Amino acid sequence: MILRVKKRDVTVLLIVYLAALLYIVFWEPTRTAGEHYGEPRWMPLKSTYDFITEATGSIRYWLLFLLNLLGNIVLFMPLGFLTDALSGTPANKFRVIIAAFFFSLCIELLQMIFRIGVYDADDILLNTLGAYVGLCVYRFLVKKNVVFVYNNS
Repeated sequence: MILRVKKRDVTVLLIVYLAALLYIVFWEPTRTAGEHYGEPRWMPLKSTYDFITEATGSIRYWLLFLLNLLGNIVLFMPLGFLTDALSGTPANKFRVIIAAFFFSLCIELLQMIFRIGVYDADDILLNTLGAYVGLCVYRFLVKKNVVFVYNNS
């Protein structure tokens, strides 16, 4: 079975995804300015390292760690998937990765400026990884003839 999708529909999905992402990051009711703000974490992988080395035996602690780690990856998978689907031909992986990196960087900088959430260099890396995974998933599905995106005409 092949899922045939118009480019126009993929564009709408991308817009809805971006709106939902921005809502989750900036306007979700529990994220009022300053409420969840913390000091910026500038060094890549430092907060992940700290999570692991300061870990307690608490299951709750590890669940929060995994939620943060996997959440940052999964949240950006649709970006890579939909971006590649819109390109018509396989998009340049490097361009998709760079676009995801800068989009994530913008989100983190805006979080820092508006004091909503915490700027974390790890989030940028994990978000970028998520977009790359999404791109790979899309290409796998196309290769297996599961998804086919075509022009609107």
